[in-house]
This record gives sequence, structure tokens and C-alpha cells, in this order.
Amino acid sequence: MAVFQPAVEQTLQNEGGFFHNQKTGEVVNYGVTLKFASGCGLCGSTDQAYIQGLTQQQAIDIYNKYFWDAYHIGSINDQTLANKTFDLTVNMGPGGKEKDGGLTLLQRAVCDCGGTCIVDGILGPQSLSAINALDPGQLLTAYRGRAKARYEEIAQDPVQAGNLSTWLARLAT
Repeated sequence: MAVFQPAVEQTLQNEGGFFHNQKTGEVVNYGVTLKFASGCGLCGSTDQAYIQGLTQQQAIDIYNKYFWDAYHIGSINDQTLANKTFDLTVNMGPGGKEKDGGLTLLQRAVCDCGGTCIVDGILGPQSLSAINALDPGQLLTAYRGRAKARYEEIAQDPVQAGNLSTWLARLAT
């Protein structure tokens, strides 16, 4: 089973500190957005001060509770694959019926590699069994390919287009 600390360290390196994106209006600190924090009841929907004052330890605690534990990412046996799953889920969300995200892309990659997986954005026992049964290197390659295609799709939006090179660099780590 994978452990949280190396995954969160990698994600924090990718996310950086406080940023207010003037193009999208997104307010973020250590990768935690105002929209996410307010959706979880951590602050009000306009409480930019909460995000600006967020400490790295608070962000780590949020990631542990709302991503690592909530999505059962630690049940992935391969640490490198778990790190990438965590990082992409933080960056894209888990995904679901309406759009792909970190977990649905992983489930699609499982199917690409010959495994059987329901693509629903939930890492339950069946998904985890399928993930852990496959060669982690092969699965990671397929996963990165799926994520690259998703990033390129998102970058078709002119507001998001400028993020593509950063996303692709993040994907390579």
C-alpha cells in the first residue's frame, strides 16, 4: 500500500503558493481553491482571506482528508502510481459522469491495459483490485496518455490554453 507523504510532497511542489488567476477568477493556495474549500464548508464562498492565510500544514490536512483518504488512493500498491493518481485528482478532480478527472482517467487506463473496471470515479474494491493486478509501469504509461489527452481537451478553451505547458510538465513528473 502506498503512503501519503511522498504523494503530497510531489503535489505541493507542483502547486506552489497563493495565486489569484485574473483570467479565471480562481483563488488558490497550495492547490486548494476557494471553490473547493467553500464547497467543503471550510470557509464562505467569497472568503479569499481564508485561502490566502492557508498554511502548508492546513493544505496537507485537507489533502489527506478530502483526497487521499476519501478516494482510497493509499490502497494502490505502487507508490509511483499512487503519487500520480493523487496529483492528477488534486489537479483535475476525481471525474465522474460529466467529465473525466484523475480517477476516471485511471479507470479508463485500466481498461486500456486489459483490465476490467467500471469508469465511475470511485476507487472501490473492484477498481483497486484491477489497478493492483496490472503492471504498474504499463498502467502509468496508459494513465499519462489519457491525462495528456484530457489536458489537451481542456486547453481548447482559450482561457485555459496558457496552462497546457505547465500541465504537461506536471504530468511528466
